[in-house]
Amino acid sequence: MTKPGSAKAERNEVLLKHLETLDWSISGFARRIAARCEAVHLPYTVVTSTVSRWCKGATPSADLAAAACHVLSKALHRVVTPESLGWPSDTGLVAAQSLEYLDVPHAVLMLSKLWALDAMRRRNVVKSAFSPSVFGPASREALVMPADAVIGGHGQHKVSAADIDLLDEQTRLFGKLDSQHGGGKFRGAFASMMDTHATPMLNGSFSARTGRRLYGSVVDAVLAMASMAYDDQLPGLAQRYDLQAMRLAQAIGDRARITRVHIHQARLAATQGGQADVLAHARSAVLAAQGAPSLVRAYAYVTEARAWALNGQADQVVAAVKRAREFFDRAQSSVSPAWLEWFDLRELEGQAAWAFAVAGLAEHGAQALKEASALPSDRTRDTVELLITEAQLARLRGDAAEHTAAARRASQASQHLMSRRLSERLDRLNAGEPLRDF
Repeated sequence: MTKPGSAKAERNEVLLKHLETLDWSISGFARRIAARCEAVHLPYTVVTSTVSRWCKGATPSADLAAAACHVLSKALHRVVTPESLGWPSDTGLVAAQSLEYLDVPHAVLMLSKLWALDAMRRRNVVKSAFSPSVFGPASREALVMPADAVIGGHGQHKVSAADIDLLDEQTRLFGKLDSQHGGGKFRGAFASMMDTHATPMLNGSFSARTGRRLYGSVVDAVLAMASMAYDDQLPGLAQRYDLQAMRLAQAIGDRARITRVHIHQARLAATQGGQADVLAHARSAVLAAQGAPSLVRAYAYVTEARAWALNGQADQVVAAVKRAREFFDRAQSSVSPAWLEWFDLRELEGQAAWAFAVAGLAEHGAQALKEASALPSDRTRDTVELLITEAQLARLRGDAAEHTAAARRASQASQHLMSRRLSERLDRLNAGEPLRDF
């Protein structure tokens, strides 16, 4: 728990200064760290003498150092790293362990660590590289394994329906902010909320029925954060969020949400240039969606169309878009998941227009684009995406003036977005390079 100091160990003046600034006693700091350890299920006892040894120069373990820095960072409203206190960091370990696909306790632990690090903008983790090899085995397990037999939790915090309602409301709120302002704007605040609100819930007490709803709500939030990380050009972080979200979706046997993770992975693979991987993930999404609501299947098929487009298969693009439209029509008379409420006709046709543009099918693309026009004003990023597609279709038709006009409107519409991904797409568009990511 705490490494003994040497005979020459000196007082930790930085730590003592932080406690003085906060007007905290050593015992008060110890109580706060103990509460943090309980919230994230760290099996440590932290008492006054523990912190007293740290103040005298002893070094805590990496896990305890992370817990103490989390408490200090939240109280001081700025990042306090283990390194700044002369302590070891578990950052590298988290980066490696969060690429593992294991059991639900592992997924919960990894999410709590990723949220804490993401909230503090620890770039050495959030910049961790994308690893294309890890998703295949996880995908196969999620597609073939049954739901977990045991779902309930037995922690001290009793999870209520109101707790889950709040989580759902926050996910919707941050999703709207993300659409308006870009993935680089509010992800840290969302991560902090998840760390404070969702971590105790996942480690709390709940029945199997409540657990199924809780895990589903957490998956929705985590995938929203993964999408934000993708938009912020942090594919390694997005992949780590996706993997742990898929494990929770697998635990409750939710094929629709497993489909959504595969779609996310197809998008991530596209940014890395892996055309074969994009198609494999998209086809896995179609497979996972069998038996899911019709709107989920429409989402999977239009993703497959985009994957076929990147692989230069125009006939397959047309066929996949046709299937997507058929399932979308069926969905109008059935119940669809709440997390997919944004997937309306304009979204479907906008994604289809992108696929047609990449496949070189200008006429098909122009027809789809007509259906996708006039998005609401709060869908800023989607509007920019459509304008990029419009510019690409104009280029296919040889209309240089229209291409220039659409590219200019896209640049103007994106001025207030914090989206590294869209900025790069606009640069490629203006340089005459082909569309790649979606």
